[in-house]
Amino acid sequence: RHSFKLKKGRSRPPKSIKSPTNWVCGDMARFAGIEAGGTSWVVAIAEGSPENVIERADFPTSTPAEVLANVVEWLKPRKFDCLGIASFGPVELHEDHPKYGFITTTPKPGWKDADVVGAVRRGLGLASDFPIAFDTDVNAPAMAEYAQAKAAGSDITSCAYVTVGTGVGVGLVFNGHMLHGLLHGEGGHISVPLYPGATKEQKLSYSLNCATWAELESTCNSAALAHQAGCSIADLKDLKDDNRVWDIAAHYLACLCVNLILLCSPEKIVLSGGVLLRKCLFPKIHAKTQEYLNGYIDVPGVTTAEGIANLIVPSKHGNKAGIVGALYLAQKGLDLPSRIAPCPEAAATPAATTFLSSSTSHFALGLLAGLTAAFVIGCRTSA
Repeated sequence: RHSFKLKKGRSRPPKSIKSPTNWVCGDMARFAGIEAGGTSWVVAIAEGSPENVIERADFPTSTPAEVLANVVEWLKPRKFDCLGIASFGPVELHEDHPKYGFITTTPKPGWKDADVVGAVRRGLGLASDFPIAFDTDVNAPAMAEYAQAKAAGSDITSCAYVTVGTGVGVGLVFNGHMLHGLLHGEGGHISVPLYPGATKEQKLSYSLNCATWAELESTCNSAALAHQAGCSIADLKDLKDDNRVWDIAAHYLACLCVNLILLCSPEKIVLSGGVLLRKCLFPKIHAKTQEYLNGYIDVPGVTTAEGIANLIVPSKHGNKAGIVGALYLAQKGLDLPSRIAPCPEAAATPAATTFLSSSTSHFALGLLAGLTAAFVIGCRTSA
C-alpha cells in the first residue's frame, strides 16, 4: 500500500480516523504529484514538503491510454501518502458529478472525456478513501504560490497564476480557496482588444464562437507569437529582445493583468510558462498595465514602479511550477489536521491550518458573473 507503516512503540490512531492507510506519525509525509500537460506529463515524489522533490519523470502527451499507463507504471513501486493531479482542461471538479476527474471538452485530439483520476486510482489499486486531490494545472500552482507567500510571512489574501505556452490559463486563489464555481476559471479565453495595427487574419484559432472578438489565447500563445514573428515555435527562443513580437505579447498580457486587477483585485499576479521565460516581457507588461489602467486604481501596488514590480512577478519555480502545484494539491488532499494523529510523546500543539477547508461557491459565482461582463466589454472594445 502506498503509505507509511506505523513504527514500533507508536500508538494507534484514534478511532475517529477511519483509515490507518492515511495516517502519518513520526515520519515525514511523502507526496506524489502528477502534472498533466498538453505537451508533456510530469510525475514526482516529494518528501516532507511539496517543494522537496526527490524523484521525477517526464512523459510526452500521446494518447490517454499510453501516458496514463506510463504514469501508473512509474508510481507503482513508490511509496506515498497522498496524490495530487493538476490537469489541463477543461476538467470536471465537482465530486458528485459522474465525470468527476475527467478532462472534458478539450479540443486536444483524443483527450475529450478522458478519465484521469479513475484511471490512476484503478491502475494503482488505491482504496476509495485514499486521498487524491484533483484540480486544474493553473489553480494548483496558484495555490502553491499563495501558500509559499503566506509561509514567508506575507499577509496577502489573494493570488492569480497565469501560464502562457501552448495555451493560456489563469488560476485564482482567494482567502486560501481555489476558485471553482460553475466549473473553474478559463481566463485564457477572455476577450481583449487587438494590438494596434493587428488584423483579424493574424489570429490563428478559436475555442469560442467569437468571430468579432480577440480571444486572448489565440493572440499570445506560443503558436500565435511564432506566427507573428514568422518563425517556428522552437525558434522563438532565438529572437532578440527588441523583436516586435515581444511588444505584441506584452500588450495582450497587460490586458489580461488589467482585467484581473479590475475584476479580482489580486495582491499578486504570477506569470509563468514557456513564453514568460523571456525576462524582457516583465518590464514591458508592467509599463503597459500602468498605461492601460490610466491611474484609475490609485494604490502604490499599481501606480509605483516598485509596487507594480512586486505585483506582477515571475514564478520562483520557473517551468517547475506545475508539478510543485500538483504536490501542493497532494498536501491538501492529505488534509493533515484530520489525518495526522498526535504521537504520545509529542508536545501538544495547535492544529495546523488548512488552505482549503470549505467551498467558496457564492463568491466564485459572483466573480464568474463579473468575468462574463468583462468579456462583453472586451468584445465591444475590439469590435
